[in-house]
Amino acid sequence: MAQLILNSFLSTIPVFAFFAIGFWLRYKKVIDPQYDAVITRLAMDVGYPCLIFYNIMKYMVTEADPRITTFAFSGQAIACGFLEMAIGVTVAWLVAKVLRLRIGTGLRTFTLTAGVQNYVFFVVPIVHMLFSGAGDPSMGVLFIHNMGCELFVWSLGVILMCGGLGNLSFATLFRGPLLAVCFSILLAWSGLGEYVALPPVMKTTEMLGSIATPICLIIFGCSMFDLTRNFTWQPRMLIAGVVARLGIAPALILLAAWALPVDPLIKRIMVIESAIPSAVIPVIIAKRFGGRPEVGTQILLVTTICSFITLPIWLALGSTYVANLFVH
Repeated sequence: MAQLILNSFLSTIPVFAFFAIGFWLRYKKVIDPQYDAVITRLAMDVGYPCLIFYNIMKYMVTEADPRITTFAFSGQAIACGFLEMAIGVTVAWLVAKVLRLRIGTGLRTFTLTAGVQNYVFFVVPIVHMLFSGAGDPSMGVLFIHNMGCELFVWSLGVILMCGGLGNLSFATLFRGPLLAVCFSILLAWSGLGEYVALPPVMKTTEMLGSIATPICLIIFGCSMFDLTRNFTWQPRMLIAGVVARLGIAPALILLAAWALPVDPLIKRIMVIESAIPSAVIPVIIAKRFGGRPEVGTQILLVTTICSFITLPIWLALGSTYVANLFVH
């Protein structure tokens, strides 16, 4: 068990290194806050869709692994991603009710922020470190799985935050990342991917996609510096957020991964995703749809810091009882 915890801890180092770089760059005023939106848009609207396209084309077309190219496998992976979001948000909503939160006092923002893990930019470096062997399809499985996460966040998640379907626009639902996943999956399933995933296209998308993860993690590190200032901290809510996001939700997701009759490759991704802290996306949604972003940012910051301790432990437990992460 000690060796598993050590290996899990080492796999998180790149993530926290990028956070530290961003924190330091903001402290030194190398990156001013006014540039965050432009830099983030470059990563989210250009880099991230290219990262999705490249990995799905790579693992489902150019280096197709029979284990992940079937309708059945893709359906399982997408459903598991959606299920994880549903578990996390349900847990967070129940905890918010225990806190007696109401709409207007942080109920919706707490529920979405404490319920949704950082399923992309926190996970990609960990998957890279754990499953970097030649021919390992785990990165492709991650992006197929994350289609379910995107579907939940940009449909039910937005509906939850805005308080109903009336404020949900077509443009809000079909953003670049979700479109990239849908488009890539359709190309792979239809057989047209082999005509699109040509060397020049793949190399271009690989290079553009490689900017997404480091840029977003660095900008998040900058945001962590900003969040440490001018806040009225709410200890009771923060403790509840940590319990929901890093305590109850991981346990239930690991239980689901253990019980569900899905491919072990999907179980491995579920183990990693279960232990991840809160995501930035719910805070962005809260700002746009009238939530309480100050609630979300505090939960985001505290769960990220606490995950430095809890993530290796959950990965070790998941690797022991659900799906081995360290023997390939």
